[in-house]
Amino acid sequence: MTPDPVVGTERDQLYAWFAKIATRLPGLCVAFFLAACAGAPAQFELIDDMQTEGTTVPIFAVTPRKPVDDPKVRFGGGRNSELSYAEIDVWVPEDRKPGTIKAPSRDPDPATEFGITGIRETGSAAAQLALINAQLRRLKPADRIVMIFIHGYNVSYVSGIYRQAQLIHDFNQPVVGIHYSWPSAGKTSAYLYDRDSVQFARDGLQKTIELAARSEAKSVAVVAHSMGTLLTMEAVRQLSLANKKSVLRKISPLVLASPDIDEDVFASQVAVIDPKPDPFLVLASRKDKALKLSRDLRGGTARVGQGDDIASLQELGITVLDLSEIDDGQDGASHATFANSPTLIGMIQSGAISPVSLPETREAFAQRVGDSVADMLFLGN
Repeated sequence: MTPDPVVGTERDQLYAWFAKIATRLPGLCVAFFLAACAGAPAQFELIDDMQTEGTTVPIFAVTPRKPVDDPKVRFGGGRNSELSYAEIDVWVPEDRKPGTIKAPSRDPDPATEFGITGIRETGSAAAQLALINAQLRRLKPADRIVMIFIHGYNVSYVSGIYRQAQLIHDFNQPVVGIHYSWPSAGKTSAYLYDRDSVQFARDGLQKTIELAARSEAKSVAVVAHSMGTLLTMEAVRQLSLANKKSVLRKISPLVLASPDIDEDVFASQVAVIDPKPDPFLVLASRKDKALKLSRDLRGGTARVGQGDDIASLQELGITVLDLSEIDDGQDGASHATFANSPTLIGMIQSGAISPVSLPETREAFAQRVGDSVADMLFLGN
């Protein structure tokens, strides 16, 4: 069992801080805790009897987390200076609503629950790259795309793996998935610890993006959520400062879902990145309750994912999709709409929106899906 990374006085102060805010904003606090990016901690449960409808989704995991002894957890919230590599086969059942994840029970039911059909430690970046290339060669040349997913705050190693498998399955995209699992404590009480872990994990993400760029993929789609978007922008910024232009050119697209980033910080990050990933997309929502709380905790400083200043984002060369009018997400706080909204998933499955082929303008989008949908998603564009 790994110890609580936030201990003693700091933890007590953090609890008191949230309690004080809760007395003023109780509804938002509840929504924040429920939708922070993860539910109850999931575990790796092996499924070996798959006599039911479902799909196995391979995920290549890279993490700077410290390993733990529990094989059902594998990695905790502690930080490790070395990256660990694994190939994980995730079972995704067909009997579920799009966007939902039912974590496995102690006796997992493959008809309705996620699970694991195989785990292989690959040992090194070189071995991981060879396996990624082998998966890419099974795809048509036009489909040889790597998708790196970076989770948000309060997400365990296991939960992040399940989330990416759900995304790849529900989006119905023929991609090879790489999951970068940065050392989130996986606890609502450890918000500040997670913010520090973002800084700790930048180099590892940079190496992971470089690894994907060296593969036989024609492009690398980078998709990040919530606090993971700050980590992603820092890593991409480092790539630019290191003059890794060929790596940056291979990133297509860069998708930031519900970015929990200060608007001024974001502008300064974007200014450094050259060349900018193309397309570069922000998924925003004015209804995002988690980002509203994040803003209030910072004295009213707006977060990029709230979409308060879409025009400024456009001036930076960024396409903004406004998800404010999509209200069928499963989390109730409009913070994970990108992953759990049946409406949005349906658009992606139909090809109207794709993680690897995104609309550049409202007009081009309207030609494919109609003015009503374009008006809904391109509000302010």
